[in-house]
Amino acid sequence: MARWLRLAVVIHPGIREQFHTLTRHPAFQELVRRLSVEQSGRSQLAGLTPTAKALYLSLLWQALEQPLLVVTESPRTAENLHALLETFHQLLQAGRGAPPPLLVPALDTLPGQNLSPHSELKAGRAVALYRMAGGQFSIAVAPVTSALLRTGDAAACRRLALTVRINDDISMEDLAGHLESIGYERREPVEMEGEYSIRGGIFDVFPAEAHKPVRIEFFGDTVESLRRFDADTQRSALRVEDITLLPLGETPRTRELLSALAERLGRDDIVPGEVFGGWEFALPLLEPKQGSLEELARDAVVVWDEPESLKLAADRLWNRLEQLAPQAACPPDQLFFHWGEFAARHPQRREIELRELGLEGAGLHEAHQPLEIASHPAMVFHNNMKAAAEEARGL
Repeated sequence: MARWLRLAVVIHPGIREQFHTLTRHPAFQELVRRLSVEQSGRSQLAGLTPTAKALYLSLLWQALEQPLLVVTESPRTAENLHALLETFHQLLQAGRGAPPPLLVPALDTLPGQNLSPHSELKAGRAVALYRMAGGQFSIAVAPVTSALLRTGDAAACRRLALTVRINDDISMEDLAGHLESIGYERREPVEMEGEYSIRGGIFDVFPAEAHKPVRIEFFGDTVESLRRFDADTQRSALRVEDITLLPLGETPRTRELLSALAERLGRDDIVPGEVFGGWEFALPLLEPKQGSLEELARDAVVVWDEPESLKLAADRLWNRLEQLAPQAACPPDQLFFHWGEFAARHPQRREIELRELGLEGAGLHEAHQPLEIASHPAMVFHNNMKAAAEEARGL
């Protein structure tokens, strides 16, 4: 974050103002008007390159100050869009306390493969769900495979994280048990995110998304002090009043849960109470999930990035799920929504169809005529800010 704040200092106010002049485009003003006064309805906005999409989405959030949920075709398009949104967030919102954009990553394995997703993806998704459930985001970006994956309800997602404050009463055993349930591992000494250690009355933990680990000193079962420290030198540094321990998984993992799954599956290769490959995809056998990203986002404007591509991507996902279904622990529809089911789940939503190219004859049967903002691919500026400002005028 500090790196971005330093970058924001050198941005000339005139350049930032140049970006804001884009909000005067009639199509953008009409889009803002519709979303501000109407409780539901679909708008179409065409003509935007990937960079221009990110810029106008950032400007749209600034105009509405309401969350946006953007669904993209693939993990790569989601990652690229999120990176652009982060850049424009820093350019337009630095120092104003605005919540940052979120990436809700797709998992890299599917039910029936007997493989657990990569730990970084699980952690990224768990933190994103927690932040969405708490309203701590401006724009959430999710590829189709992530958007269609069912979630727990908002209360369950919020319970994943734990905030520890000075003078709180909590036993070290309970704290360790909670951390292990949300994906942390005990290791001496702590060196990486997701690790904790216990030495006497000292509890060290490296929270997810933290720059430094935290040393918690206990007096009995009472938190006496909280200090950040250097993982290399082990020297304590900044004293803090509280810390939030973010989750590394979206479902609490306990020995009791794993034992119950092993019993339900009845497989000889599973040790009761131990983690096994793909256990996350067997959870609906015990704890069905019916929530969705859209419900966690709570009244967000839903943005369909290239809608035709989204439908094709969802079809590809479901073709693969059906191929793997015979080997899966439970039917795929207990884990994923079908595309039509997800799209029709909230018919009264406010939504935007975002396209780079307009469709011939689009809008003939829609309540609103399509909108268009012409743009062209961005240039490479090589730190030439004058050229960047000139380019912004043409977006």
